Amino acid sequence: MSGRTRRLVRQVLSFVLGSGLGLTADLLVFALGVRLGAAPWLANVVSAGCAVVVVYFFVTKHTFAAERSRTGFLLFVGWYVVSIALFSGFIEVLHAQTGWAPFVCKLVSLPPSFAANFVASRLLLHRRGASGPARDRDPAPAHDTAGA
Repeated sequence: MSGRTRRLVRQVLSFVLGSGLGLTADLLVFALGVRLGAAPWLANVVSAGCAVVVVYFFVTKHTFAAERSRTGFLLFVGWYVVSIALFSGFIEVLHAQTGWAPFVCKLVSLPPSFAANFVASRLLLHRRGASGPARDRDPAPAHDTAGA
């Protein structure tokens, strides 16, 4: 196996772990929201928003070794807003068309959303070389970007 292939496999496995942490938060908040009477699409928006923050902090550090920046965070969140909206709609339509439990519909949405989010995250958070452009990076330390 080439070095490039090993790196990709390591990134996928690390992304799976980070996504698993985010998914745990996501599913718990989703189940609670539905149990409290929220519509499946609304429960998904809230739960997925919680998961995005967890995933961002994990994958920037462990998966892609990317520097955290306000711009990177906003791009990451921007992608996830689109992804969450698309997959929330998918969950709602699947639920309406099949009558399946909202939680089952949520589980069905996971493989395609995982694949889309890995590709987007890899593109958005690719590691820049030391001589690469750093125009989008803010001078603030990484811990200051959490509130961005």
